Amino acid sequence: MVTLAQDGEWQYIAGTTIPCGDPSPVPRITPDREAAVRDRIIRAALDVFAEKGYRGATIADVVRRSGLSVGAIYTHFSGKEELFLHSCDHVSARGLEALATRLASAATTAERLRLSISLYVESIDEFEGEAGQVALLAAWAESEAEPGVREMLVRRRERLVGAAHMLIQDGVTQGELPAWLDVDGIARAFLAMLDGLLLQRVEAGEAYRPTDTLRRATAMLDVLLAAAATDRPEPVASA
Repeated sequence: MVTLAQDGEWQYIAGTTIPCGDPSPVPRITPDREAAVRDRIIRAALDVFAEKGYRGATIADVVRRSGLSVGAIYTHFSGKEELFLHSCDHVSARGLEALATRLASAATTAERLRLSISLYVESIDEFEGEAGQVALLAAWAESEAEPGVREMLVRRRERLVGAAHMLIQDGVTQGELPAWLDVDGIARAFLAMLDGLLLQRVEAGEAYRPTDTLRRATAMLDVLLAAAATDRPEPVASA
């Protein structure tokens, strides 16, 4: 009869001694490795949501796209909703990071604003091999029924408005834009215009041309820059 007993650090099996447990060290998962896996999941989810929308996407789709296990997904995220929120946050965060890099070399407010608009248009369909801002359309579609999604969109808007506010206020301070400008109003209006152009991109389908979108956006910027040489206009009387 074969028996199993333990004596200190050794086990005896049918008269043969072997080490108790695996003598090799268990590899540690470093914080960098954890962050890399989490980022891999988010990027895969972003592609899936952009392709299938929130309703059509499943965790199984993310598993296939990421090449990771179901367990790995649920280790980092509680489910599809949390993963969706993080993937949308990723879109706005990467855009702000790229913007900061590009603006570093700009010397004037006009240059900085043109670079900002150009980056927005450039990242509508795709950005550095990932799904572009069109992925956010799924978020807008779900915002009425999902409070968490709505809060994420508000957070995105305020981040982008904050960046625009900073650029425009700096232009006012430097004398490149008029002192009478409603900085907050202009910042929010420009973001509304850009997000509207994002919707027009979807409406255009295969007829979409980024050059047309860029032209429309910069036409509004030209009007803003020209205002530097004008006096404050008379308020429009309400009907």
